[in-house]
Amino acid sequence: MMDSATVTHIVPVYLSAINVATFLTYGLDKWKAKHSHRRIRETALLMLAVVGGSVGAWLGKAVWRHKTRHAKFCYGIPAILILQVALVLLVSCKTGKETTHPVGVIAQASEAAPEHSPTVFLVQYDPETGKEPLLEAIKKYEATIVYDYNMMPGMALKKPEHKTLEETMEYFRTVKGVINVEYDHIIRLTDPVKPRLEIK
Repeated sequence: MMDSATVTHIVPVYLSAINVATFLTYGLDKWKAKHSHRRIRETALLMLAVVGGSVGAWLGKAVWRHKTRHAKFCYGIPAILILQVALVLLVSCKTGKETTHPVGVIAQASEAAPEHSPTVFLVQYDPETGKEPLLEAIKKYEATIVYDYNMMPGMALKKPEHKTLEETMEYFRTVKGVINVEYDHIIRLTDPVKPRLEIK
């Protein structure tokens, strides 16, 4: 049975390898689509994300502009990534509670409910349609661009002061070329550490 030190070294290597492989596989499938070759099954592409390659799948979809109109990829891959991050945080929290610091200080992990920004949300658009319809909608609705992502066709937007976040997100779901609108989630790794001396 492998000890924790061995696992600590193996896991990063595995995650790096599976994400690079997933990224390249999405690129290969995009190339096959353009040249009318036999495609890689969608179930295989999704399984690569499930077994740890969700980051590579997300980047592959964005960089190669592949599967951008398929709901199972637009919603499935982010959902898989969020679940995997939550699982890692859960395991880390449990491990942290069981580990004793050499000087006898125990770091206590926090369990906070998922949060999202009350004013900012994320919009992903179809690169073939372009961002022009989205920019027109932003101006018309009086929203504000917080960040325009370069690595993928998406933006972080801030709602107008006189509108609620929900009705703003619902409006942008109807804009031409928009394929996904979601909350800007806030992930808190830990609360401020509260030291406690271990009594033996």
